[in-house]
Amino acid sequence: MEIVIRASVIFWVLWVLLRATGKRELAEMTPFELIVLMVIGDLIQQGVTEEDMSITGASLAISTIVLWALLLSYVSFRSRRLRTILESRPAIIVSHGTVDHEMLNIERLTLDDLMDAARNAGIGSIEDIEWAVLEADGKFSFLRSQHAGHRSPPPA
Repeated sequence: MEIVIRASVIFWVLWVLLRATGKRELAEMTPFELIVLMVIGDLIQQGVTEEDMSITGASLAISTIVLWALLLSYVSFRSRRLRTILESRPAIIVSHGTVDHEMLNIERLTLDDLMDAARNAGIGSIEDIEWAVLEADGKFSFLRSQHAGHRSPPPA
């Protein structure tokens, strides 16, 4: 039972920490950050199972974490109110060619981050963007304005 409690505590600590890091950071991990996550995985295993190296202990820990993930997924699916708490929501960054600088600050993005994503989508100017949305998964979605010109993108 102790492993189940430890796995539950670790799950919720990780959930809070990952939500706090922000959408964009999770979408663009550097190799160093990936290594840190792997080390964290090992530390988590030690914290959850302590000295228990048995298959039963590992199975209990994994099952508990998967159960919490499935429960959160189900609750998010069934309740719109809880979904807004448990999951990230898309954020509108550009509306009708105008950048929402407050939203950039909230999402901890720079104008360079936005323009980099726009150039990758083949858009060279903010004025050519009808809507830019930072999706819940940390990726940008762009809708071009109807009057978007065919200008050359600025040099990188």
